[in-house]
Amino acid sequence: MKKRIHPADIADILRNLPSDKRKPFFDSLDSEVGAKVLRQLDPVLEFDLLKKLDSSVISEILDEMPSDDATDVVAGLSKEKAGQVLKLMAKEDSARIQNLLKYDSKTAGGIMTTDFVALNAEINAEQAIHLLRQRVKPGPIHYVYVVDNEQRLLGVLMLKKLLVSEPDIRLKDIMNEDIVSVKTSLDQEEVARLVSKYDLLAIPVVDEQNYLIGVVTVDDIIDVLKEEATEDIFKLGGTDDEELSKKSIFNVSRIRLPWLIVTLFEGVICATVIRFFQFTLERTIALAFFIPVIMGMGGNIGIQSSTIVVRGLATGRISLSQIGKVLFKEIRVGLIMGLVCGSVVALIAYLLEKTLLLGAVVGISMFIAIIVAATMGSLIPLIFKRLKIDPAVASGPFITSSNDIVGILIYFSLANLLFRIAG
Repeated sequence: MKKRIHPADIADILRNLPSDKRKPFFDSLDSEVGAKVLRQLDPVLEFDLLKKLDSSVISEILDEMPSDDATDVVAGLSKEKAGQVLKLMAKEDSARIQNLLKYDSKTAGGIMTTDFVALNAEINAEQAIHLLRQRVKPGPIHYVYVVDNEQRLLGVLMLKKLLVSEPDIRLKDIMNEDIVSVKTSLDQEEVARLVSKYDLLAIPVVDEQNYLIGVVTVDDIIDVLKEEATEDIFKLGGTDDEELSKKSIFNVSRIRLPWLIVTLFEGVICATVIRFFQFTLERTIALAFFIPVIMGMGGNIGIQSSTIVVRGLATGRISLSQIGKVLFKEIRVGLIMGLVCGSVVALIAYLLEKTLLLGAVVGISMFIAIIVAATMGSLIPLIFKRLKIDPAVASGPFITSSNDIVGILIYFSLANLLFRIAG
């Protein structure tokens, strides 16, 4: 018996081929295998391959794909090529894809599939099983959705329960009416959170009148989680995932530059603060030795706090109603870290310079800077969330540079004050 190669393994082979060999290799696959392989590729490689494939080949592949995956493929094509592909497809499939393209790609409507099983509440179990045999396409069935004559969602039924039920029992008598559904406009992160919270294999998508129009399956949710986590990681570094698809160094630079320009100006502000306190610095040049420590620790603490809050918001473990609780916790954590780190750096400063006053300035500054950094690191992402801005934008370079400015301002203000008091 000849062993078939798994589509995921074929995708690995495709990734490792030289760019000019990929299209001939992919053309040698039949449309069913090609559809499965295409779904295994990362977006950058998929996009590069689709540009080279003929419209007729793409249309054949789309016929083998679930409607949501086919829509994603069409969305990645140029307008001209997408139009050609849709014309070559069957009218029903083409219309389904065009309908899905209406929705924002990052909403429930944008990630849902129209390949689902919906049966009328009045039919019995025997009739339902007969209809399933006629209607179901190849692929997994997670749930049977129960609807009324107008296609309004009434309940859900596990396939296993349907199979073991008495033949003459009606679906409305065995369905689960306590169903979790989402609207088409709901953000994909919120959809993923609901699927995770209720441990679902699929979640139905309804319109404002509760008409069942699609389903988001767990494999789409996995893709969403991967996509959102990747997006947050890129934002932590002050860039985005578009960089992976850009070959031009000028395009890559264009993506990175905005945040770097912001941090550059924040660095200039830091320099201005130091210049403002130049007489204090001239009086005790040893203050300069600890500038990197104050700036570095403030940035590090801020990144830790912001990372915890951003990830907590993304996973639903932190909500805007918990702002006070989150801040109180981070301030207490900052107090402990500030006390430990401040004591250590104060002792080091004293041993290096044999000046108790310098040790006090450095230690107290570190203590205050860490508390402020922990507070800012947790508060800024929460403010961004309240303003409906992605909290991940608040992390990385922005938090680090902001805490640098605040840390230096605290350091020199305190030094100026204590030196004046000491005479």
